[in-house]
Amino acid sequence: MFEVLESGNQPNLEAAATPKGTKGATVLPPQPTPKAGKQVGLPSYLTSANPPKTPLVQTDRRLAATDITTLRGGTSTQKIIGDFVAASPDLSAAVFAYIRTAITKSFTAVAKNTDGTFNVDATSLLQQIISRMDVVPNYANGYAGNYSLRSVSESLALELVSYGGMSCELVLDKARLPWRIQPLSVTHIKWVPDGPGDIIPQQEIAGQKIDLDIPTFFYTALDQSLLTPYASSMLEPAIKPVIFSEEFNKDIQRVVKRSVHPRQIYSVNEEKFRKFIPMEVLNDPEKLAAYQNTFMEALTSQVNGLNPEDAVILFDTIGFEFGNNGNISLSDEYKTLSDIANAKLATGAKTLPAILGHGTGSQNIASTESMLFVKSVSGGVQEKLNEIFSRVFTLAVRLFGYDVVVDFKYAPINLRPEDELESFKAMAQSRVLELLSLGLITDEEASIQLTGRMPPQGYKPLSGTMFKSASAQGVSANPDGQSNGGSALNQNLNSGSESGGARGSNTKKNPVKAEGESPELEASQPPSRLHVV
Repeated sequence: MFEVLESGNQPNLEAAATPKGTKGATVLPPQPTPKAGKQVGLPSYLTSANPPKTPLVQTDRRLAATDITTLRGGTSTQKIIGDFVAASPDLSAAVFAYIRTAITKSFTAVAKNTDGTFNVDATSLLQQIISRMDVVPNYANGYAGNYSLRSVSESLALELVSYGGMSCELVLDKARLPWRIQPLSVTHIKWVPDGPGDIIPQQEIAGQKIDLDIPTFFYTALDQSLLTPYASSMLEPAIKPVIFSEEFNKDIQRVVKRSVHPRQIYSVNEEKFRKFIPMEVLNDPEKLAAYQNTFMEALTSQVNGLNPEDAVILFDTIGFEFGNNGNISLSDEYKTLSDIANAKLATGAKTLPAILGHGTGSQNIASTESMLFVKSVSGGVQEKLNEIFSRVFTLAVRLFGYDVVVDFKYAPINLRPEDELESFKAMAQSRVLELLSLGLITDEEASIQLTGRMPPQGYKPLSGTMFKSASAQGVSANPDGQSNGGSALNQNLNSGSESGGARGSNTKKNPVKAEGESPELEASQPPSRLHVV
């Protein structure tokens, strides 16, 4: 049997821990306010802890002149994946689709007490913190380097999809108040044992190690293996299919240039050509060979320099024709090989063919694939973003002394246009208002679910007032309202009881008079069907 403590009382954990006690505490002691300092982690693009005040080097992959298959020679798997995500069209499209789908247009953030109840003051503070981080930097400090919440989400989602994990630091200002969120690349995070069964993170940049054993550092991984503390990329199985696909495309390009495109073929009639060779050259084999090579080089140079609109004038010594591959066709073989490469690539990238543009099935198959992809994005990326932002903003609010937890959620993924969602929003609004009417949620919770904001000033509280039931009863009691009370059957059933006479009578006990209506007109005309509210 447990003892329920009154609000504001601290539980006696010592009494609850005694074996002979029959009563236990039902409230945990509040967590102490964390002690956080200034920024510790460095932006991942820096190459030194003390960089010189010179422009940073801009990396240029020069993909226009680079063979993508050479990227396989990277120094690590993470480096190879990062290069292929930037260079491979299919892998880049897969990552882009994951990020664009996971980060929806809006989000909600509420602060709750540790027992799950809504905390109004902490939620109001949370909304101010998010607004300042998102769009209101500290203008007094010049360029603040604040990224919007959406930009931070894009960077973190790219890290999660590319490398299997993401990390960030909650940066505080000089007053030790939340200022901004600094994303950190997991490729620079190393894990160091710290006592039995415990590890601490370190950031390693250019051989310099920065201890990140601080409460403002946050890390999460996708499908973390228990055999290693390091995250594994979901795109690792796609490396070999990407290389095969690129090599296959290179082979196709060579075949197209060699066999598919028509060629200009020039032939020299040797018998006629020899008639124009001087006798001193014709009788000397070395001079003859040199003369022939000179003539062929001049002809080749002139032909290769022709434009499509240029005319060709030749002596009958030289013949001309177009060469092509005749009736030879490799389209079936190429299609089979291309389908195999695309299937392996889509499987390794955890992306369905319809997303990469490889889908060739019916519309139903494409719709099913899209829905499965949405499920993967929602569970694999969006929920992880919700998780890390919930932890970050929980600490941000706790720095002000509130013993609360923050529930951050991006809006659910929906493939329908906004105009088509109005009917679904109406049903969701009706459900929220029903819960508000019953008092199961507070006015602030209902306002955030419906509008994403706290209630405006002057709002009249409605939680627990049963306004939905009252309005429903008012409609059903109105025989002329827009409900079943106004149906023909109910009219016939109600008319007899109202008049006190037989069922089906058209005479009412107290007919309602319209304004300005005379008694004579009332007696000569049917009863008025005006309804007075």
